[in-house]
Formats: sequence, C-alpha cells, structure tokens
Amino acid sequence: MKKLNIIAIVLVSLGLIIAFVPKESVKPSKLSEKQLITELKEKSFYISSDDVAKMIIEKDPTLKLVDVRDAAEFQKFSLENATNISISEITSDEQAEFMNQDKNMIVLFSNGNTEAVEAWMLCRQKGYENIYVLQGGMNNWYETILNPIKPSTNATDDELAKYDFRRAASTALGGGTSDSTQTTAIPAPATSSPKPAACPTKKKKGASGGCG
Repeated sequence: MKKLNIIAIVLVSLGLIIAFVPKESVKPSKLSEKQLITELKEKSFYISSDDVAKMIIEKDPTLKLVDVRDAAEFQKFSLENATNISISEITSDEQAEFMNQDKNMIVLFSNGNTEAVEAWMLCRQKGYENIYVLQGGMNNWYETILNPIKPSTNATDDELAKYDFRRAASTALGGGTSDSTQTTAIPAPATSSPKPAACPTKKKKGASGGCG
C-alpha cells in the first residue's frame, strides 16, 4: 500500500512540474520537413548584395557574416569582419553559441548560392533563427558591388541611382570602381528592400523554428 502511495505522489509531482514548464521549452527544436520546404519555396532567406554592402558601410552591429567556403578561399579574400565556418562545422557544438542566437542577423555566403543554401538548410533544420544567405554569393558581390557596370544611356532613374550607390560602395569597400565625379556620401540603394528584422525571443537552451 505504501508503495502505491509513493508512486502516486511521484506521478502527481511530475505532472505539476510539466504544468509549470514554459511552453517554449517543450517545443521541438528542429523544423519539420514541411516547414523547411515552405521556407525554401518562399526564398525569403535571401538578402541582396546592396543591402549587405549598406550594412557593412554603416557598421551595423547586428550583421554577422559567415563565410562557409574552405579556409584557403577565405584567406584569399572575404567580406569585412566575416567569420569562416565550414559547412561540416556549422551546426557543431563548438559553433552553437555563435550560430544559435536571437538578436543578430547571420548572413551565410559562398562563391555562389549552393553551398550557402545547404548551410542555411542545416541551420534552419536545427532550429537556428535569423539566418540568411547572400544572394549570388561572392561571384555576385564582385559583379554588383566591387565592379559595378555603368548602365546604358537610356537607363531608368532607379538603375542610375543603384549604380551610384554601388560605385560609392565599391570605393568604400576596396573595389575597382572610382572616378573624379565620385562623391564621399554613400547613397542608399534605390530599390533596396527593408532590412529583414531579427526575431527577438527569450534565450533558451533549445533552438526553435522561426523567421530565418
């Protein structure tokens, strides 16, 4: 009889503990396959080279750049203040504190899109939030920011404004474009999309799916 009473007390205590555990902490840390596919189709994880350039120039403290290429390519050239983390290490325990955060914007990049998107998928499947991909990678960065091509004479005002921004950004970020008409001010990208907002959440032991 005493044994039954002890079991009953344990069960009641366990029920009370579960009842008072915050709901966030019992959510699964990983995204479902359906959620991941939806985000891939929406492609909202991409961020343009213009937006990243503007954030670098403005020294936005929330921007964290992660180069997922190999160490040799990273040493040759990378973006300012970027951290080199290979795909095989992106979700390792050693990188968890850096990658699994809730206030900064982490932008992954490689030479093109493929490797960065693969790294993004690993991070999102793990439940990491605020993870984005530099659209077009370093190849597109060279073409749009470091070496922008002057638009034709019949270009629209938006195209001309975008070129002015990229030309100024190129000079500021060490590119090859500069001329005597260059102004010191960095104009905002003409068609820049609003900066994706980070998803502030309470820090927790397990990651949860979110807006990345």
